[in-house]
Amino acid sequence: MLSAIELKKLYSSNEFINKYTYSNNDLGITYSREKTVFKIWAPTAEKIILNLYKSGNYKEHDIITSYELEFHRDGTWVKTLNGDLNGLYYDYKVYVNGSINITNDPYSIACGVNGKRSMIVDLNDTNPDGWNEDYARDRNDECPVIYELHIKDFSYDKASGIKDEYRGKYLAFTQTGTTLNNDGVHKTGIDYLKSLGITHVHLLPCFDYGSVDEGSKDESQFNWGYDPVNYNVPEGSYSTNPFDGKVRIKEFKEMVQAIHNAGLKVVMDVVYNHTYNLDTSLQKVVPYYYYRVNDDGTLSDGSACGNDTASDRIMYRNYMINSVLYWAEEYHVDGFRFDLMGLHDVETMNAIRKALNALPDGENIIMYGEPWAAGETAMDKKAVPALKKNVNLLDKNISIFCDDTRDSIKGHVFYGEVPGFINGGIGFEDKIKSSVLAWCSGNAEYSPHSPKQIISYVSAHDNYTLYDKLMETLREIKDYNKYDEELIRLNKLAASIVFTCQGINFFQAGEEFARTKQGEDNSFDLSPELNMIDWNRVYEYEGLVNYYKGLIKLRKNFTALHSMKNENLERYDFIDTKHDNLVCYTLLNDPDSKDIFTKLFIAYNSSLNDLNLNLPEGKWQLLVNEESSDLFNDEIFADGNISIPKQSALILGQK
Repeated sequence: MLSAIELKKLYSSNEFINKYTYSNNDLGITYSREKTVFKIWAPTAEKIILNLYKSGNYKEHDIITSYELEFHRDGTWVKTLNGDLNGLYYDYKVYVNGSINITNDPYSIACGVNGKRSMIVDLNDTNPDGWNEDYARDRNDECPVIYELHIKDFSYDKASGIKDEYRGKYLAFTQTGTTLNNDGVHKTGIDYLKSLGITHVHLLPCFDYGSVDEGSKDESQFNWGYDPVNYNVPEGSYSTNPFDGKVRIKEFKEMVQAIHNAGLKVVMDVVYNHTYNLDTSLQKVVPYYYYRVNDDGTLSDGSACGNDTASDRIMYRNYMINSVLYWAEEYHVDGFRFDLMGLHDVETMNAIRKALNALPDGENIIMYGEPWAAGETAMDKKAVPALKKNVNLLDKNISIFCDDTRDSIKGHVFYGEVPGFINGGIGFEDKIKSSVLAWCSGNAEYSPHSPKQIISYVSAHDNYTLYDKLMETLREIKDYNKYDEELIRLNKLAASIVFTCQGINFFQAGEEFARTKQGEDNSFDLSPELNMIDWNRVYEYEGLVNYYKGLIKLRKNFTALHSMKNENLERYDFIDTKHDNLVCYTLLNDPDSKDIFTKLFIAYNSSLNDLNLNLPEGKWQLLVNEESSDLFNDEIFADGNISIPKQSALILGQK
């Protein structure tokens, strides 16, 4: 038996790479009614047995028969079985490195409950009516606005008016006409999402993950899902029947179709940087190949999850590319968000981008990730990590979350009491200016190709919600359920900054109605009641919701705010106001635009006082103030001196 260090040395050798690199995209099963071909890459295996089963329940001893695979080429093993095997389940017995491992297929496209057995499936059987006509990728969203949402959060609240059997499931997205407590007035569900003005629904991980028991009827189970088991299979706990492998596939497609029918696109949160644990098919088939190993033989843990996968190894790089392409093609997914992208190497990320671009309308598939890691990782020394400092080495159409913008606006992400610009921080004016310019002005230690590479945001699923962060910094006595006028005012200010920054806009579901998790900053496995969208709160804070809608409308109607061209950076004129806690500037519109307004005046006043300022020359129309972000039609004009109310944004337009 070879040790992890000995295997690492073997896998890194040119001899191994040259002899065992398999480039075809046919690993897993290739199904037809006449036959099914099983193919698995296992270069170090001594023998592999294929077991067929009647059901996907791994607790049942219902084996039909077994077959031995034959060694093929480039490290692959193959078995062809004649006849129609649609609906049967299978796993492998792999003899490797002194062990006998029972495992599902690393390339599974369907599986039974909890992902223990893989499934043979005719994917045509899983297509909902009209699936072949479902296509959103030709829609080029000039002003992308991304809404980050957890599938169970979306519909777990009974007040959503969504059917009980759909609550917390994929199918919740397919139900239209839902209203708050079925009152027939206040929109919930997919109709509410459509009304916001967003363009993309970013779904937290929804491939098959390990922290929830799919076979349990306990609906109180909850997890964000950052613990992958089967990368190419939808999560079963969101389906109405996790025991039948076809159901989750069809219902996932129905969800995507419903989101597309609402005029929105789907972004999938993908977690290729680690797995749930080391008890995986990847490890059981080719021990320690897919994982990074330190020089002392321990597993690399830059993910803080116990293991780091090895994107810098060619067969895992190919695995990632093919997996992303599979979701884009089979499930019509329109975008991908990469968890801890800094653990992957630049070459892999660029290869994924190139592969997506080659699809029909593939350049419209959005791609972004976290340009950081949780710690050091044992990446090949020749590889370049996809960290923020290396953003200029990434393809121009790979974007990164900008933690500088987030922390400049609201304060340190890990220390709740530390404020930023809006909530009492001192000396953040220059950082807010850099945030406005998407850190493309040369004032950062990294150099984006253009504003398009920057995700401008102030909150996401990780850490405190925006409202809870404001509560942490500003209130000794914390009452998360009491309407707090000052915190709502600051929430509006934060949103005003984000939606007038260059870059791609992103916000956490519920930020628009002061979402609270009662001060919990890491709710990944807490109760669904704490995590769920509180649909009553949506309408308790309807004024804030409408404020977000107005900001999105403004952004869409002023080309220079959303076109993300480098030329936009030259159209800013920052005003020296002599005031602390105040940032003011004008922005000329794209001269080729046909927008109503040719110029904007924007001011962010985070001080505790109203501040007076002389307006730039000309007649200005009020568009956004501390109360409303939708004053387009009111035609309130100003010139000369103007007062900018405390803790608020003011936006004026010039025709």
